[in-house]
Amino acid sequence: MSRGAVLNILLILSTGRFDIAAQAQPLVGSIEDFEIHESDLTLSRRAQPNTFFDKTGRRFAVLGVESGAFEAWAYPIKLFRDFSLEFFIESSTQPILASDIVSRIDVRPEATSITYVFQSFTVRAHYVTAVQDAGAVILLDVDSTEPLTIVAGFIPMLQPMWPAGIGGQYAFWDSNQNAYLISEPSGQNHGYVGSPAAGGISYTPAHMLSDQPNQFQIRIEEPVSAIGRFIPIVMAGGTGDRQTVQAVYEKLASDPQEVYRKAREHYQALRQQTLRIDTPVESLNLALEWSKVAYDNLLVSHPTLAGTGLIAGLDRSGPGGRPGFGWFFGGDTYINTLSLNALGYFEASRNAISFMTQFQRDDGKMAHEVTQATEYVDWFGDYPYAYIHADTSPYFIVAVDDYFQSTGELDFVRGQWDALTRAYEWSRSTDGNGDGLMDNTLAGLGALEFGALTGILSDIYLNAVWIKATEAMARLARELGDVDLSSQAAADHDTALAAFEKYWSEDTGHYVYAFNEDGDLVEEITPWSSVGLMFGYGTDERARSSLLRIARADLTSDWGVRMLSTGSSYFEPLNYNYGAVWPFLTSWVTMAHFRRGFPLQGYASLMSTVQHVYNRSLGQVTELLSGIRHTWPQESVPHQGFGTAGTVLPLVRGLLGLSTEDGGGTLVFKPALPGDWGRTRIENFRMGDRHLDMLIEREPSKLRVVIEPDVREEFQLTFEPVLAPGTNVTGVRVNGSATDFTVIDTGFITQPRIHSRLEGRTVIELDLEPAFEILPLTWKSSVGDANRGMRINRYERMGDRGILVVEGLAGTKYRLHVLQSDEVICVDGATLKEDQLMIEIPEGPRETYLQHTISFQFGK
Repeated sequence: MSRGAVLNILLILSTGRFDIAAQAQPLVGSIEDFEIHESDLTLSRRAQPNTFFDKTGRRFAVLGVESGAFEAWAYPIKLFRDFSLEFFIESSTQPILASDIVSRIDVRPEATSITYVFQSFTVRAHYVTAVQDAGAVILLDVDSTEPLTIVAGFIPMLQPMWPAGIGGQYAFWDSNQNAYLISEPSGQNHGYVGSPAAGGISYTPAHMLSDQPNQFQIRIEEPVSAIGRFIPIVMAGGTGDRQTVQAVYEKLASDPQEVYRKAREHYQALRQQTLRIDTPVESLNLALEWSKVAYDNLLVSHPTLAGTGLIAGLDRSGPGGRPGFGWFFGGDTYINTLSLNALGYFEASRNAISFMTQFQRDDGKMAHEVTQATEYVDWFGDYPYAYIHADTSPYFIVAVDDYFQSTGELDFVRGQWDALTRAYEWSRSTDGNGDGLMDNTLAGLGALEFGALTGILSDIYLNAVWIKATEAMARLARELGDVDLSSQAAADHDTALAAFEKYWSEDTGHYVYAFNEDGDLVEEITPWSSVGLMFGYGTDERARSSLLRIARADLTSDWGVRMLSTGSSYFEPLNYNYGAVWPFLTSWVTMAHFRRGFPLQGYASLMSTVQHVYNRSLGQVTELLSGIRHTWPQESVPHQGFGTAGTVLPLVRGLLGLSTEDGGGTLVFKPALPGDWGRTRIENFRMGDRHLDMLIEREPSKLRVVIEPDVREEFQLTFEPVLAPGTNVTGVRVNGSATDFTVIDTGFITQPRIHSRLEGRTVIELDLEPAFEILPLTWKSSVGDANRGMRINRYERMGDRGILVVEGLAGTKYRLHVLQSDEVICVDGATLKEDQLMIEIPEGPRETYLQHTISFQFGK
């Protein structure tokens, strides 16, 4: 029995309404209620009436705001918009708007619940979208002390997604279905919305849509008739014949509980079949779980296009036809598959890659974007957008290779081989000057899409992806036995990798954004270099210089990394390409920090993105944010797929350091965990057909790792944990036996390297002499805040000396937590109090970031 039913029974007992309760019949059209299960993933807050939420499946989407108002899509058709509820007490003619009394939102993967509270009633609306069917239900749980009428209204649309359109729509109340039918003369597009408990109350012209909302009402004359009941509101739609759409509506209306049950089982299975973590930071654990849901909610099984693709992002379209970026983008797909592979959600990755392959152009170029409305318009002939980007073709190769490295599925590579070779040859053909790099002038757009900085010959982002594609192609061709192509790709890789150094600027000490046709560098300090640095390109010295420059406050904010330095003459804080903070770009910076040995900066950047999971649309990451304060521009899409990549990729492959090589035959494990994380549990890391559980336990003088595969099959391990600089590794044992190891000490980190062949449960133990360690700094930034947190620019240890360079607001006090503080003999530039380093930035101009240097002398 629901909590509302229990409360109503208590009310009946307290008011003596025994006879009424005994005589009342259940509300006609209602169903017996059932448990909406609590979940440890539930995200709850006081409702923000104008903040986005969604509930989506493979074929249907509810896109709304936390007041409960929404629009509904049966892909690729927008059925209606501005659906909202009003409440009338007894015979009152004065509506109580749902948006005025909305109180709370509780978001679970399978159901979002919005609660409305008035002095005489509480209504909980549970939104559930079918996973596979083109429809959704809303279950109203009504708890009222007096008669109540609920009026639902909406504006019918029946329009295909941008850029298409149709005409002749009409709507009328179908009393046989207790629903409005929305249709059009061709009989190919239809929608239903109604309730078994409702009656229509709107006049609808037979030949057109009304300018006023269509409405239906649910009358609850006896409040006790709703006790222990759900009142379903049902919607369905799609293309094709009306009978098929009607059958879906009837199916959902006949058993809403089954819709909920299937949704819950789906998300439980998704959770169990993919990577899970248990770290000391609950927001990280929860962010990883919600990333799976966020990605899953962008998978679309289109009614006329073959397969299941991954759309880029979702938002309300209002009166228009663009639901955020609710169509298919090649670049977004390939970027996101790296995160899907890291999660072990291989089915979604494989399907998304395969889906985009069908749009490859005859010359081999991969598509940039494809509308869902291809059956209504000549998208590829009449519109210029399909192939405007250059990065999609090399990124396709990178995505397939990453999938193969994660799964070992060589048959998938074979199935994509023709597309891969054509994409490679097309990419290769865009090197107009023979320097081994792709030319934007021939290939298309890369990092930026408009403005002054697009007039270049070659940008560093595009060519980082191209270099990775040459490396990937050499490996894949070798796996398939194509020796000639493998050799060619390897040679291409060597040439392109050498040419990567053309982006280095001695003047700025940074890999810059681009160079022009004269070979002159575009000397802008941007984070775009991080893509190549993440992939391991660039010399170590230059990579360090570039990443330490990105870590400065003019690029790195409390909520992510700006696309352009605040010191640039082109900087505009709300500009899409010239100053905004992008979580997906922050993810590459974060990955580069971890991969190139800067875990303090990497952890801070990761947590700056993780906070977005909880700030706007609950469980999702927004597309972009302002470069000046922690908020988002109006055009920022709230549920953006590659925004979610900002949490997944750097968490799994950066902080946890988990990846696979050799077609799933080698586990690469390079955890860069803070030294105060005593215990971290990793479950169900997928490595080809294997599933691995791992336990990491840390004490000051010991690191212990347990690896438990689900099958006893031999595989290779590369284990390279990241430790504080100065740490002395005195011994390593694998399953109790001493093992050879080497140690790399860069001054920024200490990294022991252990290579072993494993089979079955394995315990690795490292004996340590711990060193002074600075723990990562995370700054709690609230929405609306300006940049206020301290940046760790650099911490380096050189024998018995250490240098810490930080950056903070002039005249502001900060603190850092440290370990092994007893190793410090003296400190200059800060005060060490037990395990806290108290730092005061010197005075200077107000709201200005200043660098400050702290030096340490160590001894035993």
